[in-house]
Amino acid sequence: FLVCLFSSGTDIPAHASLVYHILLEDLHNPKDDIIVEVMEAPEPCTRKSVAGDYIRYHYNASFLNGITFDSSYQHNHTYNTYIGMGYMIAGIDKGLQGVCTGERRRIILPPHLAYGQQGA
Repeated sequence: FLVCLFSSGTDIPAHASLVYHILLEDLHNPKDDIIVEVMEAPEPCTRKSVAGDYIRYHYNASFLNGITFDSSYQHNHTYNTYIGMGYMIAGIDKGLQGVCTGERRRIILPPHLAYGQQGA
């Protein structure tokens, strides 16, 4: 979003040239999907997770700037749930399908597949 450089009472003259200095903080489109980067994969992978599987996993959740806002390690226990059944935010639900035991992934979620416009 842009922040107006003038106070509400400032008159802008006709035909005035305006200069805005902006910093784009983030960019997304409702058509964007998750990005999955496999950081470490076990060899061999004998079975990949599918919708309906019960899984236990550790996570660190951060913003794009790297600041962590939640971590299963801080809670001293794994997050345990069924995947592909809508029990968690959509992007993680999707990003945990097709994972092998022992695999490390980086999953980047666009806002509409995370906490949405309202946040959490």
